[in-house]
Amino acid sequence: MERWRGRVALVTGASVGIGATIAVELVRLGMKVMGCARDIGKIQVCSEVETQIPQRVI
Repeated sequence: MERWRGRVALVTGASVGIGATIAVELVRLGMKVMGCARDIGKIQVCSEVETQIPQRVI
């Protein structure tokens, strides 16, 4: 959807569950996503997406 392309989103709880699913979907729609979570180990796993889709995950 072009409506979301290029926009920026902040997703809390982005390391697991609904937050992770939402973050992935927003990236898929072309948004730049900043994800935050309490557990640094889990959020680092999410950063692997950044290597696949550069400049969309912060």
